[in-house]
Formats: sequence, C-alpha cells, structure tokens
Amino acid sequence: MVEAALLKYFGFDRFREGQEEVVRTVLAGQDAVVVMPTGSGKSLCYQLPAMELPGLTLVLSPLIALMKDQVEALQRRFKIPATFLNSTLDWHEMRERMEDARLGRVKLLYVAPERFRDSGFQRLLAEVELSMIAVDEAHCVSQWGHDFRPDYLRIGRVTRQFPQARVMALTATATGKVREDIVEQLALGKNGRAKPAVFVHGFERPNLRITVSHCGTHADKLDRLLRVIEDWRIGIIYCSTRKQVERVWKKLGERGMQVPMYHGGMTDKDRERMQNRFMNREVDLVVATNAFGMGVDRGDVRFVIHWDIPGSMEAYYQEIGRAGRDGAPAWCELLYNFADVKTQEFFLEGSNPSRNTVLELLELIRRRCMKTPLALPAETWAKEMMSTQNPMAVRTAMVLLERARCIQRQPVSGSRSMAVMAEEKVDAKLLAEQLTRAEAKAIRDRAKLDAILDYVRKRQCRHKQILMYFGDSTEINDCKACDVCANLLGVGGQTLTEAQWVAIQKILSTVARLEGQYGRSRIAEVLKGSDTKGIHQSQLQHHRCYGLLKDWTLADITRTLDELLGDGCLAQLPGPYPVLTLTDRGRDAVWRKVEPAISMPAPPGRASSPAIASDPSLLKALKSWRMRRAREGRMKPFQVMHNRTLEAIAAAKPDSHAALERIPGIGPAKISRYGDELLEIVDRMG
Repeated sequence: MVEAALLKYFGFDRFREGQEEVVRTVLAGQDAVVVMPTGSGKSLCYQLPAMELPGLTLVLSPLIALMKDQVEALQRRFKIPATFLNSTLDWHEMRERMEDARLGRVKLLYVAPERFRDSGFQRLLAEVELSMIAVDEAHCVSQWGHDFRPDYLRIGRVTRQFPQARVMALTATATGKVREDIVEQLALGKNGRAKPAVFVHGFERPNLRITVSHCGTHADKLDRLLRVIEDWRIGIIYCSTRKQVERVWKKLGERGMQVPMYHGGMTDKDRERMQNRFMNREVDLVVATNAFGMGVDRGDVRFVIHWDIPGSMEAYYQEIGRAGRDGAPAWCELLYNFADVKTQEFFLEGSNPSRNTVLELLELIRRRCMKTPLALPAETWAKEMMSTQNPMAVRTAMVLLERARCIQRQPVSGSRSMAVMAEEKVDAKLLAEQLTRAEAKAIRDRAKLDAILDYVRKRQCRHKQILMYFGDSTEINDCKACDVCANLLGVGGQTLTEAQWVAIQKILSTVARLEGQYGRSRIAEVLKGSDTKGIHQSQLQHHRCYGLLKDWTLADITRTLDELLGDGCLAQLPGPYPVLTLTDRGRDAVWRKVEPAISMPAPPGRASSPAIASDPSLLKALKSWRMRRAREGRMKPFQVMHNRTLEAIAAAKPDSHAALERIPGIGPAKISRYGDELLEIVDRMG
C-alpha cells in the first residue's frame, strides 16, 4: 500500500491533497504531467515512487543550490539514498558518486539537464536500470515557458532512448498551452508511450488575502507598505528593478527599519548570506527583485508586497505563493500604478527585439567586425542603433544572431563584454527561422503581460482568476479572501453621483470618438488636455474631447480607465500596441442603461473630511499599552500600531472583533494578536 510506503520512508501518516493520485498513477506505469504550486509537496510525488521502483530515478533540476538542498534534506531527515552530480564536485567525488549509482547504492540522482552533454554520464545511463525520469521546472522544456533553457530540449531524446522509464514532468506554473508543449517536447504519448496523465491541482490558497490597490504616487505606495508591515511584520517586498529595490530599502531605512536587500547586482556570496539570514529568521523583512525566490521555503512569511506589477501571472503567483506556507492567514498586495507598466514594457522590448533591430545589429557587426573581433558593452552598440536604444534588446539580439550562426562571441578576460566577430556567410534560412521564433515569442510575452494587466483591472474574484488562468477546475463558491469579494481594502463599487456619471460619459465618449487608434496613456492626455509631444504629433490638441477633464490628474484619469476596463465597458485590442475600444456594455453605460461597478476618485477640489474626535483619555491609555507591547516585543511603537489607528479606535470605541475589523490599519493578524487586549482597554476606559 502506498500509505505504508509513505510512513516507512518519510514518516508521514497521510498524503497532502493531490499527492496520492499522482503516486499511484506513476507506480502503475503511466507517465504524468504534474502542475502543483510551490510548497504543495510535489517533490514527494516522484520521491516516494523512486523508493518503491526497482532501479534508479533520474531527477533533472535547474539550480545547483536547489538540488544540493533537496539531497541534503532527503539524506538528513529521511535517510534516503540520494545524491547529485554538478560542477561543484571535484573529479574524485564525481567518479565516486557515479560508481555508487552504477552499483545501485543510489535511488535518486539529481543532475542539471546540461549533464547530458557529458559522454561519461551518458555511458552511466546505459549501464543502470533507469526506472523513472523526473523533470523538475518542466516549463523550461516548453517554447511557451517563461524560463527557457535550451538544454531542456535534449530531454525529449532521452525519453525516446529509455522507453521503459516512466516520465514525470513537474512544474509550479503552467497554462494549458505550456502543458501541451511539455507533452510534445518530451515525446510523451509517442513512440509507443501511452498518453500521460495530467494533474493540475492546489492553486487554491484560501489562507492568502489577495488584494490590488491603486496607488497614484510612490508616497501612496510607501503608506500602504508601512501599514502592511505594521499589521503583518514578516514578509517579502518585491520590486521590478535593482534601482527600485535600493530606493525602497532607503525609504525604509529612513524610518529606522534595518531591512536587507537582495538583487542580481550583488555578489553570489552576499546574496547567499542575505537569503540565509532570512531563512534562519535572523531578519523578518527583505526587499528584493524576483532573483529572490528559488529555495525560499520559510513557513511563517505573513505577507508579500509587489511594489511594481510583475511581468506575468506565472511570476506573480510563484511570488505570492511564498506567503502563508504554514497554512495561517497571509496578506498579498499588489501596489498598482499604470506608470509602472512602462518598466515591464521596457523589459518586454529588451527580451524581444524587433526584426529590424536584429537585422540592423547584424549589418553593424558585419561592417565593423568582419576581420577583427570587437568587444564593446551593449550600451555602446545601442548608441549606434537607429531602431532601439535599449541595451537589453541589443544583448538579446546578439544571442539570436549567435544561434543563427551569423556571429561568433568569445569571453574577454577582465571584461564583462564579449568579443564579437561576424561570420563570412549568413545562413539566410536559419536566420529566418530564428527571427520567426523570436516574433512568436514576442507575441506570447506580450500576451502574458496583458494577462496580468487584465487580472489587475477585472472586478472579478482574484482567487477564481488565478485558478482559471492555470486551468485548475476547483470551484470557489464563497471567497472571503480577496479585495473584490470581501472588500479587504475598504474600497470598491459605489453608487455614482451625477458628477461621476458625467465624467464616465466623457471618458467613454472620448474612447469611442478616438476610434480604437490610441492606448490608455494618450487617451488620458487628451482628456487632461496635456501639452505633450505625442499630442501635437497626432494633432489631438484640436480634438473635440481635448481637455474634457482638465481639472483631473492624469493618475486619476488613468485609474478610471483601468476601472472601466475591469468592468467591461472598455476593451483592449490585441497587438503590439495595446489600444482601447468601447464595448457594447460601454455604449449602454454612455446612455445610462447600465451602471459601471467601479471605484471613482474623489472629485477635484473636494476638501478632505474633517478628523473624527478621539477620546483623549482612551487615546492616552492605548498609547501606554502600545509602548509596553513595543518593549516586550523589542519593536518600535509604530510596528505595534500607528497613531492614526489608535486615534480611530479612541474615536469609534469598538465593542467586538467585528467592529475592530472596520478600523483602518487593523487586519486579521493584529486582531488575532491584540484584539482582546484592545477591547478590554476600550471597555475599561468607557
């Protein structure tokens, strides 16, 4: 029985949800594609069958550090005979481990896919009884995947070479198209293999409170971040760039918070030290780029904040999945400002240079490097280009030209630049194939960015959107864990005033009259009446809608456009330049036949609401309590609770946990930790 094997090898008396069906399927001899989020226990899906099957299980893993951690955990915790082969081993260690595998002393052998290049390793595979091949991070196999590794494409040859070995492909994030491509690239269901069983499970994370907050400025973002840190304390703050990491780190430092940062510009040693400090609970916060993630498995992470919008749903879901792995409530908030999308679009261009850019760079290299190699930084090449000034695009175009065998590149000692030399002849057919693939990839990557933007704008259950994106059929009937369903941020749909109705009609009419020619930014500039180069180039300063909302800020106009997109009154047309168009629902809204369920900004010029008077005696008692709590926890007072939160309690005098929930700045974590004490103080001072 598989339950007995689970207890015998791993000491667990029951499977996690979704594991048992996968284990039974593979033990029965069928191949499998397993899509389960990080932290759901998908590794056990191949580790347990490996112990029950007679021969060796080969585990293909992309990261040296990750395979080392997994092997050490298997050896230390469960006494499982597992080992790895990678470049950190010397010749003697490598030979000894390969001999152990050859003699059957090893049940799980972890390698990177690049190991297939090694002839000695290929001889080893021919000499052992290979029972199973487990492909971790299997999205790397797919041309649709978001982390392309060319060596993963060799795995399909291996599965054909060993038809007797079961194959299990595992990934934390794969849409339907990616799953289909994994099956195709691994040659599953071909050459005598039966079609694989496909398991998509575990994407529902009801303990995560998922929210998207629209922030007009970086000051708004910082205010949200400080409130979340105050409420939840232990977490990860993700930023899209190294510079943004440093800015946020500095802002927190100015407020007395010593928070480590983590980004790709740091040395490997410094990154490892920072990650270990967080994993060992020496620090409770980290500001990081998405380089921080693989191998981070700390169960008590209580929040994940995205300072910038991620580039894809895959990246977003993996990153929020690092919160609440212990099953307790955790907070996930994306701080959205449309201006931040430009950063992702810069990355998009950088990883997907246009055909013109590739061909222009090839011509430039052929002019300058036909006889003598030249080593120049990408920034220098970019300055000589007409089609782009993006150094990332130049680097990507170099890789494409190298794959097309149009150029050769060699490292230069003491330099970060590669020496480039043009080949005498260009294989036009091979170059055309590479350009066609690159253009298809650009369309896919744009679709991924559009998907995360669609997720942000839609007034639809966040959890349900995630499940739908990844193809998880789990039903969600009563979500109380996202801003759309439970209004966690205290904002949302509202009954529109006459002034708001008029503003919406102006916005929708402007989109209609611009006839699907312009995107969000240009439409916002028209409504604002902006005096920009783009407006004058298009002669839009003479348009009848120019300046219809001149008293509004561009941020408020853009936010309202996003809200109308999410509500379905507007639609974004597919293509390289996302333009807006009016939908049938939008036309009905113009005639007030339907009311958009959106949140509108405050009308321009409205005075701020008067402050609510607080009970001074109660406020003093609450501040004394906060100081005592701060000393006990060795925290700063604001980390216990902000002044404005105490003032709101002293004004509202809540008499229940439900009443406390309505106080700004108090989330479930704070109520769980402090709720009874606060209610006792209010009752005593009442």
